Amino acid sequence: MKTFAYTAFTPDGKRRRGVVVAEDEADASAKVSAQGLLPSEISSQTAARPTRARARFIDHDMLSVFTRQMAVLLSAGMAADAALEAVQTAAGASRIERLAAEARAGLMEGEPLSQALERAGGALPAWFTAAIRAGEHSGDLDAVFLTLADHLESTASDRAAITSALIYPAFVAGVAVIVCAVLMVTVAPEIVAMFAATGQELPPLTLAVLGMVDFIQDYWPWLAALLAGLVALGVASNRVTALKNRRDRLVLRLPLAGRFLRMAEAAAYLRTLALVINSRLPLTEALRFAADVLGTEGFTLEARAAGEALRRGENLSSALSRLSFLHPVARQLIQAGEASARLGPMSDRAAVLAESWLRTERKRVAVVLEPAAMVVVGAMVLVIVLAVLLPIFDMQAMVGS
Repeated sequence: MKTFAYTAFTPDGKRRRGVVVAEDEADASAKVSAQGLLPSEISSQTAARPTRARARFIDHDMLSVFTRQMAVLLSAGMAADAALEAVQTAAGASRIERLAAEARAGLMEGEPLSQALERAGGALPAWFTAAIRAGEHSGDLDAVFLTLADHLESTASDRAAITSALIYPAFVAGVAVIVCAVLMVTVAPEIVAMFAATGQELPPLTLAVLGMVDFIQDYWPWLAALLAGLVALGVASNRVTALKNRRDRLVLRLPLAGRFLRMAEAAAYLRTLALVINSRLPLTEALRFAADVLGTEGFTLEARAAGEALRRGENLSSALSRLSFLHPVARQLIQAGEASARLGPMSDRAAVLAESWLRTERKRVAVVLEPAAMVVVGAMVLVIVLAVLLPIFDMQAMVGS
């Protein structure tokens, strides 16, 4: 089976684009016509299935919708290929439709679902396909999709809360910058000219702000290029492994960002570990799949070392002591599960606890972020306003004397 992209027209003349899985171009044309459409252009996509380096990236929100749809359909008892076909038919978004179609084409070629999704055009995160691979081996694929959907929706909710907390300060900062720029362009030069005529020196704060304004005016092309370079570097750090590893090492050294990264990795690791353990797979397999979920190079190496220690005969809690990102309480819960022969429920409780900590920390940051941003904006406005007002006060004092 191959994936074909088509351009067709509805009976009322509207253009419609989509993807269909078919044996050949004639079969694809027949399937498009069966939808009541008039095919205009059909091209094969399977021959050029994108690699991760040049794939069409699917954003977080689209991935969350796709995962929830798959979770619902698989929980209803549908097979994976039928679920992908249903998602493709009722996707409502071209990216989800293309992802489902290309994954279904790979599935019908004999690939497992995890590999089909990994090679599909959505460039899914490595931890996402690793979790699905664990579900395939454990036989609980619907549970994996449900867990992934909950995780993605929770992350999206937390991200939306943080973004909402930044909208008002960003708006105020934008207005403040415009007002301050008008002051520095119109009022400040007049004040400078008056002080130059009287031979008086400007206040140090005013000189510093004027020097900064002159620097921006003289070097704004270079500053714009630097900003564009930083944006490009940020995008590349998500796609190039070497840059991503350097970025992660830098983030781990930062107090708040490093704490977030450790908590997110711990939650993903423990959730996958609990899922595989509760699926009655061997512990060695559980540690292997959990290590594949991690996205930080250093943590992945630690997790693989823990798996090697387990294979050498160490118990699970001792092997997990090598993981620097796990909270001691999580290790204690797993140790208690080993001692009481209730490893499955206790590992699940450790995962829930890690996810709860991460969610609470994100909410706390979202609450603190808005007033902190307002303080920063207020301080910036205060400095610029003082830089304008201080010369006026000095001039009034000079005239009065």
